[in-house]
Amino acid sequence: MAFEILTADQVIQRLKGRKYKYTQVHHTWEPSHNDFNGKNHLQLQQAMRNYHVNTRGWDDIGQHVTLMPDGLFVTGRPFNETPAGIVGYNEGAFMTEMLGNFDIGHDVLEGAQLNSMLRLQHYLVTACGAQIMFHREHASKTCPGTSINRDEFVRQAINYDSLHPTLVAAAHTNQPSSSTSSPHLLQLGDNGPDVKKLQQYLMKAGERLPKYGADGNFGKETEAAVRSFQTKHGLAVDGIVGPKTKAKLEAVASTSNRPYPGHMIKRGSTDTNNIKLIQARVGVAADGIFGPKTEAAVKAFQRSHGLGADGIVGPKTWAAMF
Repeated sequence: MAFEILTADQVIQRLKGRKYKYTQVHHTWEPSHNDFNGKNHLQLQQAMRNYHVNTRGWDDIGQHVTLMPDGLFVTGRPFNETPAGIVGYNEGAFMTEMLGNFDIGHDVLEGAQLNSMLRLQHYLVTACGAQIMFHREHASKTCPGTSINRDEFVRQAINYDSLHPTLVAAAHTNQPSSSTSSPHLLQLGDNGPDVKKLQQYLMKAGERLPKYGADGNFGKETEAAVRSFQTKHGLAVDGIVGPKTKAKLEAVASTSNRPYPGHMIKRGSTDTNNIKLIQARVGVAADGIFGPKTEAAVKAFQRSHGLGADGIVGPKTWAAMF
């Protein structure tokens, strides 16, 4: 079975037009946050499916999606099939497992994981007509965890649109979600000069935006670059630029600044050391020879940064590169 890793928005896109009676909320209990390393989404989902099929005797994994600690979902049972979650309440239900043990004293539902869960539940309630149901309401279990207050969870899910900025801020500041102020955030769907500056910083920090470059629109390519940067620098991987990501990005980008050598570098130039730096920046073999391939790569870089695409590295192109 081929699992997929999806954002909350991508899950919601696949739910468009669907109706459900219930949205079941579960926690895995085991595996927990300690078992997640940021890269093993699919392995953990496969292990759960193996247990459900080989040990429990089910025909497939029980849940429709599993929500990982980084806020990403992994698909499971097809969305049009009945889950195996709560006896007597599976027909017409959508089932979400949150990876973690959310009983008091163990994992905490917060940050990107909380934000993605509430966003999904908000859509299931408001667009799909579902009623939020905790596993423990109809079984002798603590699921989805004794640390999660059902009434507060439902309130936050229903009012997600108004709570969203504060909830996202909590993922970056580790402040309680009751905070009355939140810093400026950049995320999927934003546009304007701040996004363009972000994209320029990302490229200076070594991230790639090959298709759209610094176009001022925060699309999937920019989100992927942000996630890549966050992964490399030990930040919460949610694709959202809050205070911590912004500060780290600016710090990394600033260390890449190099003084302009004082002369243009173009096809036929013999400034070997700087040509190698340029070639590494535009993604061609760093052989120190400014030939046709390097020129073409420089032109592509210039176009992606809104510069005149002449294939010559002058002061403006150099500043964008370094």
